[in-house]
Amino acid sequence: MPLHIVQAAAFPFPSPQGSQVYVAGMARALARRGHRVTVACYHHGQGELPEGIEVLRTPRVPGYNNMRAGPDWVKPGLDLAMALQLSTLHRRTGGRPPDILHAHNYEAPLAAYIARRFTGVPVVYNNHNTMGEELHRYFEHPLAQRAARRLGRVLDLQIPRRADASVAISQSALPILEGLGCRRVEQIPPGVDLEDFEGADGARARAEHGFGDRVWVVYAGNPDAYQDLEILIEAMLSVSSLGLVMVSASPLTEWERLAAELPAARKRFLLREDWAQVRDIIAAADIAALPRTVCSGYPIKLLNYLGLGLPTVASEGSAQALPGVVSVPNHDPQAFAAALVALAQDAERRRELGEQARAGVARSCTWDAQAARLEALYLEILSGGAAPSAG
Repeated sequence: MPLHIVQAAAFPFPSPQGSQVYVAGMARALARRGHRVTVACYHHGQGELPEGIEVLRTPRVPGYNNMRAGPDWVKPGLDLAMALQLSTLHRRTGGRPPDILHAHNYEAPLAAYIARRFTGVPVVYNNHNTMGEELHRYFEHPLAQRAARRLGRVLDLQIPRRADASVAISQSALPILEGLGCRRVEQIPPGVDLEDFEGADGARARAEHGFGDRVWVVYAGNPDAYQDLEILIEAMLSVSSLGLVMVSASPLTEWERLAAELPAARKRFLLREDWAQVRDIIAAADIAALPRTVCSGYPIKLLNYLGLGLPTVASEGSAQALPGVVSVPNHDPQAFAAALVALAQDAERRRELGEQARAGVARSCTWDAQAARLEALYLEILSGGAAPSAG
């Protein structure tokens, strides 16, 4: 039975950043299964919209085009506008309400819960993180950090449990959501569309950016504080020959400053919004890096690294049990550097891990497989199989 599924995502869309890539992949896969999919999002974004989906944008705020995650003074207004749009979507389209509101992160579930009061549409909460682990990382002053930690914990205790069902994005998130009072939790990891990796031209990108014969380590993703990029940079400062390329849709100024002692020949900081360009840069590198130490979600960038055949050194807090991943202890730049050097010195090992990584992603990490599981969850909720919401 075709459903109308609204993916409520309180952020700019589309964008090459992790959560946006996750929502785009989910939406495309559900649309391929014959469902009507609407992505409710902010008024702005970067790049081409996924095919086969509708987009419901908040009203435009002149001059506002912030692509970064984290709090600011404009977003609450956008979130309220999203709640109003979700509550009246059926009236403006002349049809019945959607079947499912699938809400991501924390602001979108709040908007979806407001809409549920007016429409009765069930809400699926999709975890990407917890606020207790992340919110304080957006502030520098100790008092602000303490306040943000407390607020984050309150949000964790209040928002997820109010959904009709929840999607845990990783195995580690499953007990966290259950511990927060979520009544019906399904662990469904993210996926990839293999065609997104087709046509990657690493050789062209190596030539364009002057990589030469050096072994290069890549980080591709947002540069926010919770990514623990200082671990990667400290590791790179302790080795003598490897190159570091960091690519993001957001400015990398802070990390360029931190890496000032790296010779110019060994560093590239690239601002890129287009996935095809980001893909080529990842493919041009030899090793990928994932230094994040706390992650109750699932780092989408990891699947991109592995799908493009890169062995990936990851802090244990964000590492996943997938072929091609080399896990190192959290908060240990020396161990991170040692793992990078060991791979850099063993081209055959890099090749083997890269082949295993690519094959593993193709075998078990596609969006089409995960979309079938999401569809089953939606149908269970609509048939009355999920527990009632908490509010």
